[in-house]
Amino acid sequence: MTTQHRSTRAARSRRGFSLIEVMVALSLLVVVVLGMAMTSSKAARGVSDAGARARAQAMADQQIALARAWSNYPTLSELAGSTYNLPADGLTPVTSVQPDSTNGVRVTTVTVTVTGAAKSGLTQPVIRRITIAAP
Repeated sequence: MTTQHRSTRAARSRRGFSLIEVMVALSLLVVVVLGMAMTSSKAARGVSDAGARARAQAMADQQIALARAWSNYPTLSELAGSTYNLPADGLTPVTSVQPDSTNGVRVTTVTVTVTGAAKSGLTQPVIRRITIAAP
């Protein structure tokens, strides 16, 4: 064999990839793409959960602001009624009003708990509490 024939034959055997090399490369690509897809899915879920939590906190803060601005202290227990606890966006506020006159001091504790339906994205309830003294 001549040297030119040997070099042509050697070059022909090195052209391109073997089937095993292609399969290994594709396997690595699949692992990387699946990892990226799972990461982006978890990030999207986290953003959705944070949005639901922010809406629930805003709803609870709104109820607390209403309690602070309540003009007639003896009727503060009305805040626990259904008129002031309207559900919205799959979130439900529940307000409890507990008067306490221990030690001769009249105070009322208002607790707002906002829970969410399964589709709302709120996994844990949001709780806000305030203590208001009688005027």
